[in-house]
Amino acid sequence: MSISLCVRRAFLLLILCVSLSSVANAAGMVVIDSPETIGVGKPLLVNVTSWYPMDDVRVTWAGREVAPSIYESEGKHHAVVFLGIGLRGELGVYPVDVTVSIWGKNYHFSKSVSVVESTWGHETLTVPPKMVKPPKKALERIARERERIMAALNTVSPERYWTLPFSRPTKGKMLSRFGLHRIFNGDTASRHTGLDFRAWEGTPLYAMAAGKVILKGHFYYAGNCIYVDHGNGFISMYAHMSKVLVNEGDMLTAGQKIGLSGATGRVNGAHLHLGTFMQGQVVDPEPLFAMEADALPYEETSFHGAENGKRDI
Repeated sequence: MSISLCVRRAFLLLILCVSLSSVANAAGMVVIDSPETIGVGKPLLVNVTSWYPMDDVRVTWAGREVAPSIYESEGKHHAVVFLGIGLRGELGVYPVDVTVSIWGKNYHFSKSVSVVESTWGHETLTVPPKMVKPPKKALERIARERERIMAALNTVSPERYWTLPFSRPTKGKMLSRFGLHRIFNGDTASRHTGLDFRAWEGTPLYAMAAGKVILKGHFYYAGNCIYVDHGNGFISMYAHMSKVLVNEGDMLTAGQKIGLSGATGRVNGAHLHLGTFMQGQVVDPEPLFAMEADALPYEETSFHGAENGKRDI
């Protein structure tokens, strides 16, 4: 074997060793902290952590990309984001793909999360037929409103406003739960895509987290309603209010008074319907209120602000 051939082989072996060493080192540079399994329709909290200064983080989940805000705590750098699979999402194993820029170089990481079936209840209601199927004259209005709503739900702003724990939007107890199979007049007609709270007419309502009002209006189904952008693809909506006390463009603090409960829209009595959406997917709000502040590393921020009986059809 010639000396030149030996040199070339040694050089290639050195490159291979360096490459393998770089991959091994990169694997320990970033940690993706999240549950291994979530139920369909449930929120998924992901925390991307590194001892190294992360200049940019991109998280891809179920075909959607989000760039979560980055903050530092006790020497580590963190980027936290809510993800989720909607009620009609497919079961299976989903990758949480993460691209992190450190010192000008991009590194790619991935973690698999299993999406399994959730258990949902049933709710039987007897209502006038017109409340099950809207009249033809309302269909055009509903279509226009849906376009505005979808535009709001697809908002992915670059700054995160929310922090833990979340504030309850009203003092009333939780009534109709998220995901219920609703049976109207003997037929299964829909799923319940929010969480209802008991709130008699005129009961004060509050923002569950800091954020920006991105949509306000009177809608066919939701009545007087607002949508709040909490940052990084997390949106909440508050429906059926008798009076809205905030306007589009307003910045809200957690626990800020946003309106009064009512029975506007397609309802059979006064209450609050709360909806939550992660990256455009509707998810169950209830688990969010069980999350404690210590679920995330401590952070000092200036934008989070203060802490703080019927059903819709």
